[in-house]
Amino acid sequence: MCKPKPGPRCTPHMRQRLDQVAARVATARARLAEYPAHARLQRRLAAAEADFAETLALFDSTPGGQDELREAITVATDPTDRDALTARLRDAERLRAEQTDALRRARAGQTDEEGTDDAQRGTDDAGAPREVLEAVRVEPGTAGGPAQEDRGLLERSGDRGGRSARLLIDGQQITPVAEHTLSDAERERFTSAGMSAPTLYELAAADSGVYRARMLELTEKNPYAASVYVYDEDEYRKMRLLVTDDGKAGVALKDDEIVSAFAHKDCAHPKAVQSMLSQATALGGRRLDCFDTVLPKLYAQAGFVPVARLKWNDDYAPDGWDYDTFRTFNDGRPDVVFMAYDPDRVGGMYTRGGGEYVDDYDDGIARTQQYRPQ
Repeated sequence: MCKPKPGPRCTPHMRQRLDQVAARVATARARLAEYPAHARLQRRLAAAEADFAETLALFDSTPGGQDELREAITVATDPTDRDALTARLRDAERLRAEQTDALRRARAGQTDEEGTDDAQRGTDDAGAPREVLEAVRVEPGTAGGPAQEDRGLLERSGDRGGRSARLLIDGQQITPVAEHTLSDAERERFTSAGMSAPTLYELAAADSGVYRARMLELTEKNPYAASVYVYDEDEYRKMRLLVTDDGKAGVALKDDEIVSAFAHKDCAHPKAVQSMLSQATALGGRRLDCFDTVLPKLYAQAGFVPVARLKWNDDYAPDGWDYDTFRTFNDGRPDVVFMAYDPDRVGGMYTRGGGEYVDDYDDGIARTQQYRPQ
């Protein structure tokens, strides 16, 4: 997984992002070829090419990117090409060193705040070892996918509550765009089971940094942080971000994918993860993926069934992954589990090993998108 910014990026996510940016460049070039004098298309291509150059540099800095550069240098026959590749590798190594140092300095400069030390972080959700959930982000997203480019695509008529009063989160006045509350019957189901079912407040895109900051707090000084994926703020900007009134628990929707669910131990609404997942499915969440640790059991209770799995690959291990820390889970090499929502399976049990093996991550996503409840 990528480290929290300004830390190092990881190979799978940057490769995916590079492919996306390359596709935008190709589309922009094709459009400009049709209308070569169109000024807006010229600017769009220039912006796409600049984004590609920046993304390529970030990809080069990843372990996989550096390996590809070294291999290309080895087989290069033209001295000019070899020199250019060597210069890219030097830049990549320098950038990664700078990222690592920047993250170290950022963490060293942070002061522990009341309620955020290791002993106080995490979730209180039953059935999940707290020391894992504290950092395994009660959300999935082992590799993540592209956020929708147009937030408007995520906004569906009829599923948004009324406009909310302002919230106070980390000393900031936040005005949500909507609030979402489960039906009385659903709330009673959770409260009778000893769980919370709070109203969730939808943040405006401009407040995506607030959501990201709450996610980052769960990764600080935690041995399980390598399994945590925190999106860039620009990516969160394109999602639907739902939080409790104190901002200490939340869940995000990236189109039909549920991502970045979290719950701090000192949240005013203990054991709220299940109700938040229920709210997310009510708003269109239909799929997710996660490492096969404690999380599939948690998601199975919310009605998610395993439809595919991908074997662990050491080449794609998240930055900072410690096999001893995760040894309980397949000797530190857990599969990636792809799960799809089935309303008839709410309250279900997870059987380890469920779901057919697929050859790559995209196949797993396709299986969840194609799943239809029986």
